[in-house]
Amino acid sequence: ATVSPRSKELGYVYEIEGRIIQSLSEKPRSSISEIARELSVNRSTASKYLYVMKAKRKVDFQQVGPVKLWSLEDS
Repeated sequence: ATVSPRSKELGYVYEIEGRIIQSLSEKPRSSISEIARELSVNRSTASKYLYVMKAKRKVDFQQVGPVKLWSLEDS
């Protein structure tokens, strides 16, 4: 059985989201740059995933001056 490109893409999405959750559980209140560096992805990729995850209520941020500090959403 072949894996469709769509399901491969979804697998990648879940992998990145899982890695972001792992990173934030170990180091809450991280900036986008810190998360991107931790995951070895570029800053815009990390930002895109964080905003999607915010819409899903998995993460949230606190604005501190010019920086957004991201943490896991309190459930």
